Formats: sequence, structure tokens, C-alpha cells
Amino acid sequence: MIKKFCFFVSVLFCWFISAGLQTVNKESNVKAAFVYNFTAYIDWDGYQNGNEFIIGVIGDSPITESLSQIANSKKVNGKKISIRKFKSPDEINHCHILFISSDAAFPLNEILGKAAVKGTLIISEKQGFASQGSAINFVVVNNNLKFEVNTKSITSSGLKASSQLLKLAI
Repeated sequence: MIKKFCFFVSVLFCWFISAGLQTVNKESNVKAAFVYNFTAYIDWDGYQNGNEFIIGVIGDSPITESLSQIANSKKVNGKKISIRKFKSPDEINHCHILFISSDAAFPLNEILGKAAVKGTLIISEKQGFASQGSAINFVVVNNNLKFEVNTKSITSSGLKASSQLLKLAI
């Protein structure tokens, strides 16, 4: 009887873990799709140098794997997508998009000090980051993934957002 109970508990535990991972993977896949689709609504005029479209990620996030899957089959403006992982703000170098994970262990102002350069779109996923300087910030509203846009940050990066993107933002 005890063996059956232990087996049942372990199966139930594995099911809960699996369900939680699927939710995390689903959310990261949706965010990665958003990030890729943002490229169609942002004008990088004058910042399209090089052969690659570079998306950087700072902080541990499952979105890195999701973005890598997209990079294997998609292009941005005819350019191959390259995903770069940064462990600290000091490692950040040129990228067209920088995604700041919610578990990035550095203050936003330190990251922005290294990354907020002309031609870089800063995307984050932490409450309040849009008002603190991130150009686009993911938020969950009524269990739905949405995004905020800070037009001042986009403009100061030398980028232009289409009116269609701005209409979709909250």
C-alpha cells in the first residue's frame, strides 16, 4: 500500500512539474514570437549594418531557446538572425534587440547604460521597466500576455515604431 501511495505521489509530482514547464515553455514561445514580429513594425533605417540581425538576451530565460528556434528558420530584412547570450552588462555589445529577462541580476539602469545605444531596441519583462527606460515591456493582464511601449525610449534609440505596433500596445 505504501509503495502504491509513493508511486502515485511521484507520478502526481512529475505531472505538476511537467505542466509547469509546459506553461513556461508556452509563454517563452509566445514572447519569442512577439519579439520576432516586432521586427516587422520597427524601422532600423541606418542601423542595418552587417550580415546578421542580432538579438541579445541578458539573464537566464527560456526565451533564448525559443528565439534560437525562430532564428533557425526565419530572417529579418533578408538577414540571418543571430542570438547572443550576455551574462553581465559589461559583455553587452552591438545588437539590434536586447531582451532583458525578468531574472537578470543587474539593475535596469546598469543594463541601459551599456545597451541603450542608437539602433538597439530594448525589450523587457519586468513590471515597471517600460516607465524606467525599456522600449517594450511584456506584462500579463487578466492572464493574457500584453506589452507596453515607451515611445520616448524608441525615439531616443533612433528607431521608429509603426502606428500599427503602437495601436496594439497597452
